[in-house]
Amino acid sequence: MNTNVTSRKPLSDADDLYEFSPDLVTLIDGRHQEAEAIRTMRTHIRAQHLECGRRGLAFCAPNPQSGCTYSAANLAVSLSQIGVNTLLIDADMRSPGVDEFIRPKANGPGLRELLGGADDLEDVTHKGVLPNLSVIFAGGVSADAQELLGGESFKSLIVRCLRDYECTIVDTPAANLCADARRISSVIGYSAVVARRDVSFIGEVSALVRQIEADGARVVGAILNEP
Repeated sequence: MNTNVTSRKPLSDADDLYEFSPDLVTLIDGRHQEAEAIRTMRTHIRAQHLECGRRGLAFCAPNPQSGCTYSAANLAVSLSQIGVNTLLIDADMRSPGVDEFIRPKANGPGLRELLGGADDLEDVTHKGVLPNLSVIFAGGVSADAQELLGGESFKSLIVRCLRDYECTIVDTPAANLCADARRISSVIGYSAVVARRDVSFIGEVSALVRQIEADGARVVGAILNEP
């Protein structure tokens, strides 16, 4: 996956504050087949999830390199393009990746600082990244990620985000590295499982689905990325 970041023509008043990766295929021209696949996923999520009153979705993958962040970021952009007020949260405080797709030109606090009590929600939310799209970045790597996600502050944050946004999409760490994805899924209640051909094994994907459902969340779909 190419994660070089490129500037592009302004789409919002805050455009000069961010740079966008070519891997945001729903935003950058030239990769129409991939963009169309994301739009197909958007149609499914909108019809089978959002229109049923469900407002949150955790993106989970069994292993790194599955394209979890790619899928989450592109779906968030795609939903915003049809007027859905969308929040994208990078909850991978082990190896953050959203800023490889949407890079703020100025560093600032993120989820790590918010859950640690150093900042409040308004201070860490990047509003108007694109029309109808807000982002909360991870804020960097945290050695206490499991504790931060396991506390009441994270649950309270998700409750507020589900109230304030039509769709909240949360990117999670690879499930074979830690239990963070399962915790996040259980709080949000719904998950999409992401795999990559020739990288993810069927047994790993099946095990992740069982674990998520055992924790009380529902898997609403699976996404297979190509190499």
